[in-house]
Amino acid sequence: MANSNKKNQVETISEIVEKNQNILLIKIGKTTHQSLETLRKELLKSNSKIKVIKNTLFEKAINKIAIKNEIYKNLKKQFLPLKETAGLVTLSEKWNEGLKAVYTFAKKDASLSLRMSLLDKTLYDSAKTIQMAELPSKEELLGKIIGSMKSPMSKFVYALKFNTNKLVYILKQKSTN
Repeated sequence: MANSNKKNQVETISEIVEKNQNILLIKIGKTTHQSLETLRKELLKSNSKIKVIKNTLFEKAINKIAIKNEIYKNLKKQFLPLKETAGLVTLSEKWNEGLKAVYTFAKKDASLSLRMSLLDKTLYDSAKTIQMAELPSKEELLGKIIGSMKSPMSKFVYALKFNTNKLVYILKQKSTN
């Protein structure tokens, strides 16, 4: 007979996964507790959370959800069974901030890596998840667009002023001689 504590944990994991449409599964490996606490603090800034999970309990939760939802059937086929120690990261609506925080932390800590993600009802493997994490944020893109729009105008103004500035510089040099 199944332990009631484990049943509660499966239920908790099921609720977390069903409630959050943006989740990230990470391989923790031999990451220290102190490193995980640092990651947890980084994730709180982007309104995301991390929970260390048991693989078997996560698989049972996914099996339970897969009955109702096609996406989780695909997740089950592609990514289960899990082998290494895992962590479940729940991401907010602005999932790119939390994803980028985990990715930058994983670059510093080699024992941590991205396994898969479910973002906006689409499954991504580890390679695609890393590509998504490397994308610039919306604010960065807007800054680049505005900068590129401003750049041609400032170069045009500089080009118009160039000859007159050169003439003024030559006259100034002649007047001092």
